[in-house]
Amino acid sequence: MNRSQIGRWLLALLGMLVFAMPAFAGKLEAGMEPPDQLGRGPDGKPVRISEHRGKIVIVSFWAIWCPPCRKELPVLDAIQKAAGPDKIRVFSVNWKEPRERFLELKRKLNDMSLTLLSDASGKLGAQYGVDAIPHMVIIGRDGKIAAIHRGYSEAMLDGLIEEINSLWQQGEAPATVEQPETT
Repeated sequence: MNRSQIGRWLLALLGMLVFAMPAFAGKLEAGMEPPDQLGRGPDGKPVRISEHRGKIVIVSFWAIWCPPCRKELPVLDAIQKAAGPDKIRVFSVNWKEPRERFLELKRKLNDMSLTLLSDASGKLGAQYGVDAIPHMVIIGRDGKIAAIHRGYSEAMLDGLIEEINSLWQQGEAPATVEQPETT
């Protein structure tokens, strides 16, 4: 093999490595644009963050075995219902649980207005830097990450609601959402 062949081979290898890397291999932080693709919605169509620009988007990763996650779901549902889907979109991503389990949970949660998505493989979670749950990414109306919350507790939900209300006030100010009562 001569030098030019080795050079072409190395360039080809480098190109394969670059294209094989996930789009968001680095750590996500506030101010960055999040991964756009969230999977497929209930209608089978792709769900993209970019289609909701102008709204606050919440992407929350959860699992049924996570007690704070189970308490978070009705709170997120109440937030979306109070503000309306034209102001806030909540995507609740079931993380690393088998698809069959997700479908069973989805049937049980069918009265919720959240968009429930499955990430059985954990691939989407990896793009969002999820290594523990609950894990919430709040995306502002500008399409950029406003905040990332990892491993928060139920006691922090009031603060999260204040944070969301603050984001609303940065644009057109809709009605304020209050913490719903949980049982």
